[in-house]
Amino acid sequence: MKYKLLSIKGQGGVNIGDYIQALASSQFLPQIDGFIDREKLKDYNGEECKLIMNGWYMHNAQQWPPSSKIIPFYVAVHFNSTVKDKLLSDESIAYLKKYEPIGCRDTNTVKLLQSKGINAYFSGCMTLTLGRNYHSEIKENKYYFVDPYFVTHWNLYTILYNAIYLLFHWKPICIIAKKHPDPKTGFRKKMIMTTFYREYKRFFRKEILINAEYTNQQSIEYIRKFPTDEELLKEAERLVKCYAKAKLVVTSRIHCALPCLGLGTPVIYTEDAHQSEASACRFGGLRELFNILKWDNGHLIKEFDGKTPLDDTSSWSNKTIWKELAERLATQCTRFCK
Repeated sequence: MKYKLLSIKGQGGVNIGDYIQALASSQFLPQIDGFIDREKLKDYNGEECKLIMNGWYMHNAQQWPPSSKIIPFYVAVHFNSTVKDKLLSDESIAYLKKYEPIGCRDTNTVKLLQSKGINAYFSGCMTLTLGRNYHSEIKENKYYFVDPYFVTHWNLYTILYNAIYLLFHWKPICIIAKKHPDPKTGFRKKMIMTTFYREYKRFFRKEILINAEYTNQQSIEYIRKFPTDEELLKEAERLVKCYAKAKLVVTSRIHCALPCLGLGTPVIYTEDAHQSEASACRFGGLRELFNILKWDNGHLIKEFDGKTPLDDTSSWSNKTIWKELAERLATQCTRFCK
């Protein structure tokens, strides 16, 4: 039997979190015999293969349901609200019923499938299992800020406010602006990073913010640097190994935050309080797993216990309710891949 992984490349670049999901699935495969593009599932005409179907579905709904040459295991799937009608046609419902029960990454997908008479349950995300192969007992004194959420709505007041704040905090903001991967440059970038600094400084000491590593998980640069699926999977593995050794990760990416739970790395999830329905529908059942900083009307709001601002002496721990989900996922995937 052949075993393959899902790959996902978009015109706007790569979300390396999709390959972190693939990495989680790869832990259970006896071997990796290639990749199948998530947006071309119906077109697949290679050898019959087993495929763990965890992921976000999908941009190209015309490619659903998948090829009959794919033997699927439906676990940790999300059907987005933007394409739910196309993905739950009569043909699709009949197809999914053949592979019940369907494990869903979020409770919104559970409700959506159950409303169509499909046996579905909340499985959580495959990345919760990454501690199986990638947990590290060695922790470095490193802080990672991975796409931490913040936004500035520019008007005369915010321009003046940020300009004055920048003047009085020039050095630390310049250091952070140089590190942050935002492609903007010069004074404009410093003004943007002023918004980040003045709010996040309320919860993290200045020393943490200026010494942290800043990175992103979605960029066109991933395609330029890592043109093949194999290289992208390797880069995902490199990031996971970094997160495994981190002292703390702060991120708005669920496929950074969820892996950190599985790895046993302290993580704070940052979110937009006013995100779109298409974005919010991904989080049912997952949000409860995190310690959260919520961005609401230009300010961060803490939704967890504990003293802030955090410094190098602060002790930090995640919630533990994710562990049962991870154990069940590991058992199910091991059984499927035998």
